[in-house]
Amino acid sequence: MTHEEIKNKVIEFLTRSLRNKELGEDDNIMDLGLVHSLFMVQLIMFIEKNFHVEIDDDDLDMEQIQTVRQIVSLIERNQQTGVSL
Repeated sequence: MTHEEIKNKVIEFLTRSLRNKELGEDDNIMDLGLVHSLFMVQLIMFIEKNFHVEIDDDDLDMEQIQTVRQIVSLIERNQQTGVSL
């Protein structure tokens, strides 16, 4: 899957989950007050299921997955390391 395909899929999930709020690649979803800790769990489950990767505990730092850019980077890092479900 290409970078753009990953990004589009992440944006689609976030937009649908956040009631069609448009997000830029660097908008901080936590600062916008749109998400809570339960949603972050749902986000991790979405990532693992749709991109067939397993997110390490080290990557679960919420400070590092608050933007589309950061989420895409997390997915690409985990795909490159070959950690898959």
